[in-house]
Amino acid sequence: MVESAAAMAEVRYGYYVYGIMGRINSLSLARLPEKGIDPTYPVYALPDRAIQAIVSKVSLVEFGQEALETNLQDLKWLAAKVRAHENILEAILAHCTPIPMKFCTIFRSENRVLEMLAEYHDNFVKTLTQLEGKKEWGVKVYSDSAILAQRIGEISDTVKRLEMEMAEKSGGAAYLWKKRLEEAIAAETDRVSIECAQRGHDRLSSHAEESVTNPLQGREITGRMEEMILYGAYLVADGRLGAFQAELAGLEDEYGALGFNFQVSGPWPPYNFVASPCKQDG
Repeated sequence: MVESAAAMAEVRYGYYVYGIMGRINSLSLARLPEKGIDPTYPVYALPDRAIQAIVSKVSLVEFGQEALETNLQDLKWLAAKVRAHENILEAILAHCTPIPMKFCTIFRSENRVLEMLAEYHDNFVKTLTQLEGKKEWGVKVYSDSAILAQRIGEISDTVKRLEMEMAEKSGGAAYLWKKRLEEAIAAETDRVSIECAQRGHDRLSSHAEESVTNPLQGREITGRMEEMILYGAYLVADGRLGAFQAELAGLEDEYGALGFNFQVSGPWPPYNFVASPCKQDG
């Protein structure tokens, strides 16, 4: 949420909000990264009763509305700033689970940040209570279609039957049976991939407080030759993490030989499980 260029024209900097956290926890602000997303300014806390916002100033030369529209098209700039944003949140996560704010959430003054905290105080307190002792974990599952196609006959009765029947054919009949077998292999690999994704998500979700599936990423984004079949996020209580990890290991044992690869990441702030109620500043 970025203030309009006209409204911010009279000031030189804005206030970048990384996240919201409670005031009663073990976090020492001295353990936060010294520099904010704009390295000219330090990270600090703005408190309001039971909560506090983690903020830093940002130069509007770089983070004003018009400047951002240009900078967000610069992939090098964007990658560096996203990493800086995540570093702050991950430092907080080492001590408590915060409510993460969206990348480039900027207010025009400290008073506007405090007004936001006051307006949504009860909402933030409720959300922080729900998030206490929980963290987000991401799981991406990839399918190597070549390996799966080679192994599909071991688990598909349909493919087994067609392979046996084709062995008895010759000439033109064998050619037609081969085409039929290829179609069956393609259909069965699709079916098993869908089954792996659904069963994997269901089994991991059984160890999570909440779970979601995100849109699948194409090869141009993942940089992998394998096809992504699941992109899940799981809000897992610290006390259930061992069971979650054991379930993940079980899935890898069950499906790994068929060409499925499970990639876990985390812990993360609960990006997929909070929706900031904040309205755009100004």
